[in-house]
Amino acid sequence: MNSKNETPNSVPQAILEAIPQLVRVLTPLSPDDRRRAISATMVLFGQPAPVQQGSLKASASEEQIDSVEGVSAKASSWMKKYGITREQLDHVFSIDADSVDVIAARMPATGKRQQTMQAYVICGLKSLLKTGEPAFSDAEARELCSKVGCYDVANHSNYRKAFGNFLSGTKDSGWKLTNPGLNEAVKIVKQLLPTEATT
Repeated sequence: MNSKNETPNSVPQAILEAIPQLVRVLTPLSPDDRRRAISATMVLFGQPAPVQQGSLKASASEEQIDSVEGVSAKASSWMKKYGITREQLDHVFSIDADSVDVIAARMPATGKRQQTMQAYVICGLKSLLKTGEPAFSDAEARELCSKVGCYDVANHSNYRKAFGNFLSGTKDSGWKLTNPGLNEAVKIVKQLLPTEATT
């Protein structure tokens, strides 16, 4: 396609003809899917995928979130996904570079059964913030239940049976928050905020 009339800055005719077809194919896709399609096509041709300026900005933004002192990268992603701020967490947890502790004096529910479930969920969130994994031992959760005043020796084992799909695991093997549990953690954190902090 090297025409004598072509200048170094001119666009070859083949490209001009290809552009409308590319636009037609890519138009139904979302911006992210368009980038993926273009990147995948470049790879199929044996060429490196183009670097998107937007993805660089997103990476920089994620790095800023991940750099929050005392908060794991996975917890930062959870915060971003659910719109939870560090200020909101500070009403429930004491977070520093070396430790995460629950400072909430109570759980928001009124009955001990529900409070016990909430304490277990908060215990899982504490672990996520500190280690990046929402896994914890039953002993840790019982200790938190005692701290917030909902540990009922006679009924505790029955309360554990009412956790539903918020937790997986057992008393002996330990517990781990599920995705519904992580979603429930958002609600509990927001319920523990002072009234003026929720608006």
